[in-house]
Amino acid sequence: MRSIKNYIYIVLGGSLMGFSLAFFLVPSQISAGGVSGAATVLYYLFGLPVGVMVFVLNIPIFILALVTFDKKFLMTSLLGTLSLSVSTQIFELLAPELFLEITDDMLLCAVFGGALYGTGLGFAITAGGTTGGTDILSLVLKKKFPNMSVGQLIIAIDGLIIIVSAVCFRRIDTLLYSVVMLYVSSYVLDAALAGVDFAKTVYIISEKLPQIAEAAAEKLKRGSTVLIGYSNYSGKDRNVLMCVMRKYQVPKLRKLVEEIDADAFVIVMDAKEVIGQGFKTVK
Repeated sequence: MRSIKNYIYIVLGGSLMGFSLAFFLVPSQISAGGVSGAATVLYYLFGLPVGVMVFVLNIPIFILALVTFDKKFLMTSLLGTLSLSVSTQIFELLAPELFLEITDDMLLCAVFGGALYGTGLGFAITAGGTTGGTDILSLVLKKKFPNMSVGQLIIAIDGLIIIVSAVCFRRIDTLLYSVVMLYVSSYVLDAALAGVDFAKTVYIISEKLPQIAEAAAEKLKRGSTVLIGYSNYSGKDRNVLMCVMRKYQVPKLRKLVEEIDADAFVIVMDAKEVIGQGFKTVK
């Protein structure tokens, strides 16, 4: 049952990426980097269908990956690649022209196209696969260039494709909007993988930690942990209270702390993902 759910996520992810290409990125000549970006260039240079070229360009990458990855990962990644390729072709056929341009505002295309692209990739990766292209190629090249990280290789490949796209289109703004698209896509991908229901971690330094911990438990229904600390400033042992809570609860906690100890030192930090009781359940 879980495998079926993962397959659905991969197909949905590939379809979202295909929609992004067909309706936002390709009509505006915005490069998504990697194989999708290369397919966009080939479409404008030779009229080759983007969806078909996404699949064709991935063939040699999968051949190289045969000796590197296990069969299950390759099969799920192949499913993602097929979903991206087929969905792009379907959206081509659904459009009144080869590609339907929803808006002629390139910034909107970069932002919304990047958001959809990142969301789709997030679905695929969460399900244990990819949509092929740069992700797999970078892992293969990692063996040839061990001194470079996978992230650096992805940036290098995507950057090269974007530069080539700008040269082929003879438009500097294409390069700039492609960078915007990749930034938005990366940000949304991170949010999709970590979860958008961000929590807050609050650290409190006070002489009245027991009272603050009791108030947080009673009025906010949030537990806390005492961390053993040492103050370099005073040269004394100084405990720190750590409490994780929803964002909307932080102002209430600040008010409680102020009422109990106006001299308390409070630090509020982002917690992108919290797994456990009161937050995301462990799967």
